[in-house]
Amino acid sequence: MSFHHSDNLPLVSVILPTYNRAEFLPDSIGSILSQTYDSYEIIVVDDGSMDNTKEVLYPFYQRIKYLRLENNRGASVARNIGIQSAQGKYIAFIDADDIWLPEKLQTDIEYFNKHPDVSMVYSKHVNIDKNGRVLDEASKRRLPSGNVFAQLFSEQNFIITSSVVVRKEIFETTGLFDVQLFNCQDWDMWLQIAFYFKVGGINTPLVKYRHNLHSLSKNRNNVLKYQKMVIDKIYNKFKAAENSITEKVYKKRLASHYAKVGRYYLRIGNKIQASENFRLSLKYNPLNIRTIRYYLHTLYSRSKTIW
Repeated sequence: MSFHHSDNLPLVSVILPTYNRAEFLPDSIGSILSQTYDSYEIIVVDDGSMDNTKEVLYPFYQRIKYLRLENNRGASVARNIGIQSAQGKYIAFIDADDIWLPEKLQTDIEYFNKHPDVSMVYSKHVNIDKNGRVLDEASKRRLPSGNVFAQLFSEQNFIITSSVVVRKEIFETTGLFDVQLFNCQDWDMWLQIAFYFKVGGINTPLVKYRHNLHSLSKNRNNVLKYQKMVIDKIYNKFKAAENSITEKVYKKRLASHYAKVGRYYLRIGNKIQASENFRLSLKYNPLNIRTIRYYLHTLYSRSKTIW
């Protein structure tokens, strides 16, 4: 019997970018090593960590491919380097502080085998805190499958990165992660994939997603800025294509984005910025009652402070 080299190659390449997440890495890598499915390789891309990442990885060196970047270059670059050195037919993503349930990869690969027309799968998740305690049940809502492009554009990103597995060949069509985006680069990538390919949503929680409230609130401003960049980028890239987003849908999306930014500024007490964003929102969708109320509220409370 002669074995082709390809028979020994792993089927799934798991890409784990990490930056100063040493405390969570053993749990994260442990959850990959506990998979019921065993044809995989683990590629850890250390994005210039300054903590004891190298030391905590030491016990795993036999089981991982460790790539270290000298400087911190961001998640897009780290994931791209992982993809480029991957040998698998499938690419799975996991963030350094998230945890997979043992049957995750098995479930994903079975889904691909049953649905040869699907190029990307994702699943439900439960949220955990920094100590790994489960905070809530998985959402009851069924995940969209099939052509999810329009829905993924019109809503917030509903795809958790650590749940995603894709066929590696799709990157020949979409290109790799956008290195200009320091935030929301995952949403941008899922949108590109969803434009060209069918997506499968698995309605079982397969991931424990760690909520880092500290970094979320600190970065809110940043996230909102990059969300707007993705909305514009995706609309402009695909607007001439046949089954893309109409200008009407784009304007409605901008309206909901500005309304969200307005509510953020209202929450942190910046009425001037809030008012300006509600005004922009109404420019794109003048008849949204909720936004009109918010806008009038900011105008009224501002006029009281002026007088």
